[in-house]
Amino acid sequence: MLHQYGDERFSRRIAAAIVAARPIENTTQLAEIVVSAIPAPARRTGGHPAKRTFQAIRIEVNGELEALPVALDAAIEHTEPGGRIAVLSYHSGEDRIVKERFRAAETGGCECPPELPCVCDAVQTVRLVRGVPRTPSADEQSGNRRATSARLRVVERIADLATRGRR
Repeated sequence: MLHQYGDERFSRRIAAAIVAARPIENTTQLAEIVVSAIPAPARRTGGHPAKRTFQAIRIEVNGELEALPVALDAAIEHTEPGGRIAVLSYHSGEDRIVKERFRAAETGGCECPPELPCVCDAVQTVRLVRGVPRTPSADEQSGNRRATSARLRVVERIADLATRGRR
């Protein structure tokens, strides 16, 4: 969980330290355990050493990555043609899910070779407004450190093929 959701390089060391220190009474104690499990040179850069661990725990406890694909599909389904969906992601796992769901809606789930015409009856429901995600400017990052990892992806809902002839 620490590696998958927190992109934590020292996930095994941290997990072993947490298991060895149980029972843990509060978050301050947990943070101290995490800090002590990370090698000193790695603690000197990148903000607080426990931030990734707490992020991973939050994602797991809240089921954030399980809820995201469902929410994205519902947003696409309920957006009127011409409407746009903008998603800010702050974690590579979140961004990966957003990218995959938007790409699936853009292709309609078509698995035909790109160089051949589609024969699988896939229906495109969105178009990418911008192929590359937007990231915060240097000015924005200096004014708001939390914005550093943010990625903005935007799609526009298009009319379904079935409804195009009726509008």
